[in-house]
Order: sequence, then C-alpha cells, then structure tokens
Amino acid sequence: MLDLVFPKLCPFCESIEFDEKICDRCLKNISFIRDRSICLNCGVPFGYIARDIDTQGLADLGHAVFQETEHTIVDASRVHLFPIPEHLCGRCVQDEYYFERARSIAFYDGILKEILHKFKYQRKLNLGGVLSNIIIDNFPNDLGMQDLVIPVPLYIDKLRKREYNQSLVLAEKVAKYLRVSFDPYVLRRIRDTKPQFEIKSDIEKRRNVKGAFILREIENIKGKSILLVDDVFTSGSTINECTRVLLEADASRVQVVTLMRAV
Repeated sequence: MLDLVFPKLCPFCESIEFDEKICDRCLKNISFIRDRSICLNCGVPFGYIARDIDTQGLADLGHAVFQETEHTIVDASRVHLFPIPEHLCGRCVQDEYYFERARSIAFYDGILKEILHKFKYQRKLNLGGVLSNIIIDNFPNDLGMQDLVIPVPLYIDKLRKREYNQSLVLAEKVAKYLRVSFDPYVLRRIRDTKPQFEIKSDIEKRRNVKGAFILREIENIKGKSILLVDDVFTSGSTINECTRVLLEADASRVQVVTLMRAV
C-alpha cells in the first residue's frame, strides 16, 4: 500500500519502479565494461573505439595521430584499439603500475556520469547506495580474496566543503558485500592536489599526487591484501600513488575497483 502512496522511483529518470533499483531503460543506457576485452592488469578496455567508430572516422577527428607497432595500434593518447597477445596494454607492458589488478564497472560517460556528479557535487548522498549497488551487482569475478577495503581519501579541506567522501561511501558498501574489514582512516591525504582531469601530461599527473598520501597505522597494513576503492579511474596516477604507499608498508598486494573508467 505504501508503494502506491509513496512509489519507489528510479533514481536516474524518476520513473515509477516497484521492483527494480534502476529502471530497465536507464540500465540499458549505462556503458558497462563487463562485455569488453580489457587489459588483464589495469582493466583498460580494448577495442571499444574500433567497434563504435571506424579508424577513418578517428582520423577525420583531426587530433588523433596513429602509430602502428607489431602488436597494437595506438593514438597519441595511447588508447589501444586492439589487444596485444599478452592482453596487456602498452602502459602495463612497461610496468608502470604498482597495483596487481584494477577493474572498473562502467565507462565515465552518459547517465552514470551525470548521477555521479550529482552525488559528488550536489550533496545527493542518497545516490551513494544506488551507485554502490551498481558496483556490487557487477562486481568483477577475477579479483582475489581481500583482507581490507580502503577508500581513496579526500584532503581535509575538500572533505569539509563536500561534507562526505564519495569513495568512502562506495567502499563501505563494497566491504559489507565482501564481508571483509573496512578502514576509512588508515590512508590519509596530507595535501590538496589539483584535479587530475585539469592536467594533460601523464608526467605532471604523477607529480601532482607524489607524496600526497601517508599511512596512519602501518601495522594495520602489514601482510594484508588490500582492495582500494575509488569513484573514477582516469590516468591511474592517484590510485598508483596510494598503492605505492600501501606496498611500502608491506601490504601483500593491492587491487583496485572503481565505479567508472575514463578513457
């Protein structure tokens, strides 16, 4: 009866949905990564450009400069159209990441991107549960067992302004789903950093977050298998720096899950 008086609404389009968390129409508009061929290490999707638009169309964009190698075709931003035989992207072949494995649930675009922005910047905290459920309902099946779930922390001034850490909200739900320990305080961001999306150079992105994180209690990390949770994987520089700090404290390994992947 209450559902008739106060019907449950799809959090995306606000259509009435009695049974589903998200309506079928909105689910179809989310660009999930689960059906894509991905780099086995960092999880970057292979071939999504090749399937959606042809290479001539890319060349016509004017900004893509292609370089052909033995295994792969890449553009200037190092987006891979075809996987190499080892199923690793060029960046992972060069062993640039410290984490063991990273997985993202969906592409950073469309309706999901809009909802994340409302969650992060418009204080729509109620959307945290919905976004967490998207991670849980599509949780990667190729990650190993975890001992501890940790969110990527916010700098204290930004946390005061926003009033909550979006990654903490997501990570707490994931930890409950996995039935493992959750520690939102062990990793601390000690200085503010420029938003990574405002920086074009990969080198500058790494410099931007270098030394930005410390651990509060190293003993809580030693020998632990860590799952690091964040909202968006962009260049991976922030997550990589967090991973470096955790491994230096003798974590046994670090794996990563993010809601979305920017490519």
